[in-house]
Amino acid sequence: MTFLALLQPSRQDVPEYADYLAEIGAVAAKINASYVREGHAPIDLRLQDDLLLAVAAYSVCDVLIVNALADGMNLVAKEAVVVNRRDGVLALSENTGAHQELGAFAVTLHPFDIQQQADALYAALTMDPALRRARREAAASVVRENDIAKWLVAQLADLPIHTEEGQ
Repeated sequence: MTFLALLQPSRQDVPEYADYLAEIGAVAAKINASYVREGHAPIDLRLQDDLLLAVAAYSVCDVLIVNALADGMNLVAKEAVVVNRRDGVLALSENTGAHQELGAFAVTLHPFDIQQQADALYAALTMDPALRRARREAAASVVRENDIAKWLVAQLADLPIHTEEGQ
């Protein structure tokens, strides 16, 4: 089993981001050094912007972790449930915008609670195959139903309409 961590290069000119990335690399290296077996390291950490690799990973992952601290990464969760061919489980932060739409079909992550995340990931990895399939299919159905046309209609409906009297 491999944990593939695809990190997007972002804000590398900000010292806090660069320090955090260095810390992630150091922890991954320590874990890999401790648990390498027959030349296979458990963590494959990549810092690159590679859409083809990301989509390929979405299609074969057993669990996809989208663990934003604040709203973000909505498309990753939506793309993955549509292209996944292994009934992968979505492990989704309660703080993502996608959680409102897909949370009922995901294993919810609380990004500030390490033990809860560990328990949630264990639940995702050991989930019954029929439940995995049902959840992924339901999530994919929601994504397909809520397409760009539906989004645009909702956005336009939210615009204030001014009449000549009300201006």
